[in-house]
Amino acid sequence: MRKENGGRVVLFASIDRAQHEALRYIAYKEKRSIADVTREAISKYMGEKLTGYQIGELEPSTVETLEVKASSSVK
Repeated sequence: MRKENGGRVVLFASIDRAQHEALRYIAYKEKRSIADVTREAISKYMGEKLTGYQIGELEPSTVETLEVKASSSVK
């Protein structure tokens, strides 16, 4: 399920309790939000995974350190 929110997409995902606790701890220690830590982790993961892949109009070069830019036609 996704919901548009001012240029961002709200993602609802279930994660293990241990994963949530780890994210919460990291966010607390770094004085950041869990969402910010999660976005950074997803960006790093995508940067690694998208190398060599072409998904629709999303090119690996569109993955930046802190932000993923994709065409609005990519779903």
